[in-house]
Order: sequence, then C-alpha cells, then structure tokens
Amino acid sequence: MKKTLLYITLILSLFVLGACGGTSSASGEKKEITIGATAGPYSDQLKEGVIPILEKEGYKVKIVEFNDYIQPNIALNEGEIDANLFQNRNYLKQFNKDHDMDLVAPYAVPTAPIGLYSEKHTSLDDIKEGTTIATPNDPTNLARSLNMLEDFGLIKINEDAEPTTVSEKDIIDNKLNLKIKPVDPAQTPRSLGDTDFAFINGNYALASGLKLDEAVEIEKTPESYLIYVTLRKEDVDKPFAKALEKAYRSDEFLDYTNKNAKGYVKPPYQLEKEGK
Repeated sequence: MKKTLLYITLILSLFVLGACGGTSSASGEKKEITIGATAGPYSDQLKEGVIPILEKEGYKVKIVEFNDYIQPNIALNEGEIDANLFQNRNYLKQFNKDHDMDLVAPYAVPTAPIGLYSEKHTSLDDIKEGTTIATPNDPTNLARSLNMLEDFGLIKINEDAEPTTVSEKDIIDNKLNLKIKPVDPAQTPRSLGDTDFAFINGNYALASGLKLDEAVEIEKTPESYLIYVTLRKEDVDKPFAKALEKAYRSDEFLDYTNKNAKGYVKPPYQLEKEGK
C-alpha cells in the first residue's frame, strides 16, 4: 500500500513540474511575457523589432491588443498582462491618481507624435472663423492639443492653468470662435470627415492609414509625452522586465527603428547611441 501511495505521489509531482515548465525555466524564471498594446505602430514594434530579440533569449511573448486607453492599465494592475505599451508619463501619472494605482513607466520607446490633420486643408492659414477642430477627449491629449493651438497663436490659455491638464474652461481668448470637439482618441481619424481639422495621436494616425508627413503640423514632442513601457512596480527588477528593456535598448532594435520608424521621436537612449 505504501509503495502504491509513493508511486502515485511521484506521478503527481512529475505532472505538476511538467505543467509549470510551459511558463518558467528550470530555475523558476518567468519565460512567457504578455504585453498589452494599442493596435498599430507600438504593437508592430513589438512584433517586428522586439519579440525576435526576446525569442533569442528563450522568451515567448504574447501581444494583447486594446482599442482604448483605459483597459490596458486595468489589465496590467490586475495581473492579466505583464506590461503595456500605449501611454505617456503624464497620462499615467493622472491615471494612477484617478484609479489609486501605482504603475510605473521606466523607459520610453520610439514614438509617433501627435499631429494636426485635415482632409480639406493643407495649412494653418486655412483656419478661419468658426473652424471645427476635433481633439482626443482624454485629459492629457486634450491638453496637448490645446497647447498646440496656443502655440499656433489661435487661442490663449489662462497662464495659471496647469499645462498638462488644460481643458476648454482654461481658454480665455478664442477670437476666431474655433469649435473644439473632443472625441474618443480612437475615433479622431474618422472625425476628419465631419470636421475641418483633427488632432490625432500618432498610433491612431498610422493605424488608420495616414502618414506622419501628411500632418499639417506635428508636435515638438517633449520627453514626458513619449510613449513608455509600463509595468507593475514590483516587477521592474524581475528578469523578464530587464530582458524587455535590454531588447529595446539594443543596437538591433535601433537598426529596426532607423529602417522602419522614420518620423518617430527617438527616446534618449537611442539618441545617445547615435551621439545626438
């Protein structure tokens, strides 16, 4: 009887070890990574430029695509994914505050900048009385859009307003009576048919078939508005997170960027590699 029980215990132990082997190495290191990203350039960067590097290191990577700016952080916070790639640090800071989270964004990636696009016009000189302009409706990207309009000399914003959270209520001068229409960020490309101009985040512009050089104007993107890899705070120093960062910082990925991401804003570590 004892021999039978010992045999059953041994079989069960082998089964458990075998089941665990699909996600971890013999040392217990996590070898499967699930990354959330919005469809378009950042998902493509992962598939074409980053995953091949990670696979050489023995990792298996799964991409989960999202079509909004809320669910990727919820999924990450709840442990459904291991990292995400879609947001800038200003957006994450506000999201953490609003949702009582502590997600972190340790490094940026090559970023397609937000731009002002139009199907009807080719110049800021075409902006006249009552021109309609669509903007993303999330607070961070709405603020970016309004700040650009002020840079163009089209509106004036209250100087006491916080630049990263500027909204329509902070506009103190709108001489041309511009009609600003905030819409879901993913819908900004579609809004071109109903408006004169639209501010469109680079990922949604490219995903819709637009080209970065087709924009009437492109943002001079500061570092805080680059797109960042986001992780749970407790995972930052884990081997899988370090392997992901190493892949992005590699010479191989820099070569991929130079060949496939023309017009993108490069993160500091890539500029340093190029001596810029």
